[in-house]
Amino acid sequence: MSLTRDPNLVTSMMPTAIAPVTTKAMKLSPKQRMGLATLLLDSLENEVGVEKKLLLKLTKRAAELRTGKVTGLSTEAAYGFSL
Repeated sequence: MSLTRDPNLVTSMMPTAIAPVTTKAMKLSPKQRMGLATLLLDSLENEVGVEKKLLLKLTKRAAELRTGKVTGLSTEAAYGFSL
C-alpha cells in the first residue's frame, strides 16, 4: 500500500519534530521496523478520532507482513525516493 510517490507530500504530513525519529526508525532492520509499526498501531487502538476500519486494515496488513503472507516494498519502490 502506497500513500503517495511524492516525497514532499509524505514529509509534509509529518511534524518536523518526528523527522529525527523517522530517520532512525528507517535504519532499523525490517523485523525491527515491523515490531515498531505493530507497537505504533496497537497504541492507536483506544485513541479518539482514529478510524477503526482503517486501523483494522493496517493491523491485518501488519500481520500479513509479519507472517510472510505478503512482502513489503522498499521506500524507493513505494514512494519513489530513498531515505
